[in-house]
Amino acid sequence: MAQLQSAGNLIAFPRADLRHLLGAAMRRHRLPEDLGQALIREAADFADVRTDMALTSALARRMALAPIDFEKARGILLVGPAGAGKSAVAAKIQYAAALTGRKTELTRADGGLALFRTRTSAPELLTVMEADGFNPLNSRAASAFSALGDIGGVETIGVVSAMSDAEDISDIVSAFRFRRVIVTNMDRTRRLGAALAAILSGARLAHVTYGPRPEDGLEMLEPGMLAAQMLEIAAH
Repeated sequence: MAQLQSAGNLIAFPRADLRHLLGAAMRRHRLPEDLGQALIREAADFADVRTDMALTSALARRMALAPIDFEKARGILLVGPAGAGKSAVAAKIQYAAALTGRKTELTRADGGLALFRTRTSAPELLTVMEADGFNPLNSRAASAFSALGDIGGVETIGVVSAMSDAEDISDIVSAFRFRRVIVTNMDRTRRLGAALAAILSGARLAHVTYGPRPEDGLEMLEPGMLAAQMLEIAAH
């Protein structure tokens, strides 16, 4: 009997410890409650491995990575709340595209979209358009912006800041039905709730940014790296 109880404890203790550690991390990063609990439940499926590996596996189930193809993209419409960093992202896209030999034009949404509507945009040119910022509390903003990207050759990419409120970001990604997102200001916050809400709310992750300059680049964020950042920051 003692042996059975001991064996049972060996199974139960890692799972309880994992839930405790991940629960603390979710609270520290201020994830939306439903999302945090879902990640803990899914990580518990991998309770026989280290906490970081369990969290990595749970994140990998939900994260979809889709970096921008700078050689093939024709029109990119950046949409996001005021102050999210759309202009900085546009400059980074231009810098990254130049490294592949592409010429890029940065323009406002109305002028750039008019070229695609009339099919007069230069096919060899990458046109990066910046939509006007909006107040994330304005529920009518989604309907106002929803039709902007329904034009051939143009993809709408959401731009959100890691410094924002996680619940607001989750609502924005859902309301705007972003297919891809770029998360900015990853270097300016120790709480990753907003970034996680953006990445795990149904949109694919194109890139994250860690600095404001064009040469700082558009980075990729793998599940293992994100898990390590969550647990490292939560431990301090």
